[in-house]
Amino acid sequence: MGVPTPGSARLSLPPFLKWSFAAAALAVALTVGTAALIWLKAEAVIERRYPLPSTTVAASTETKKIARGAHLVAIAGCSDCHGPDLEGRITRGGRVLPVWSSNLRIDAHTLTDEEFERAIRTGIRPDSRSMWVMPAMDYVYMSEDDVTAIVSFLRTLKALGPERPQPNFDIPARYAIASGDIEPIALVAPESPTSLDLGPRYDGGRYLARIACADCHGTDLTGMDDAPDLSIIVGYTRADFFRLLKSGLATDGRYPPSKQRPRFRAFHDYEIDALYDYLSARAKALRVR
Repeated sequence: MGVPTPGSARLSLPPFLKWSFAAAALAVALTVGTAALIWLKAEAVIERRYPLPSTTVAASTETKKIARGAHLVAIAGCSDCHGPDLEGRITRGGRVLPVWSSNLRIDAHTLTDEEFERAIRTGIRPDSRSMWVMPAMDYVYMSEDDVTAIVSFLRTLKALGPERPQPNFDIPARYAIASGDIEPIALVAPESPTSLDLGPRYDGGRYLARIACADCHGTDLTGMDDAPDLSIIVGYTRADFFRLLKSGLATDGRYPPSKQRPRFRAFHDYEIDALYDYLSARAKALRVR
């Protein structure tokens, strides 16, 4: 019978421990592999490049055009995301993928007219990647004349405030992107539904509803989150509607919360009339369907 030499002994683990170690190693490998797949899937979405549509937008120094742009910036709610001074602010604070809106005062001196137009109507950045919060779906049908007016107004702003940081695509953000919970605006904007087309008679009101109401009520105006379907207009007379937009007072005597109230007060009376006419006609048409 031989005598074991030093180093010749082998550690023999009980079978259940061998299986436990193997299972743990497999679990680690699966976790790492899944994380890598999620990272790569999200990376493909984040880094996707989109075709850059052509545009003929060219900023103007015409006083009337600039004034129109200032009005559109007010009723389209640019300050809701970019702040009252348009220097940018955090728009998704405390949530997955917090995003800073850009400083439009700096953009006005760094972006070309074409880059501005694409950002507004398609949500595509100058490097052809997608934005993540810009509500381009509300402005995808904005006329080229109105986009020109907005760009013309922004060009008059002095460059003030800091550059805002780019999104930080950490693991939670990438998981949300890979799972489809957060989608790039460049994909969402062209696929957003439209509100009921009632013909040329109501085109002006429909257009205003898209750029001023869709942010809360959805691009088809059927409501989102706590914002109702705008068929609720049936409970408002024209005078009631004017009072709601001008002072925020609803027909029940309450002041419903609305982040859009500052833009409502910027409406011209003829725009409120057009909006009321369209929303009333839409509500009537939906009732008889």
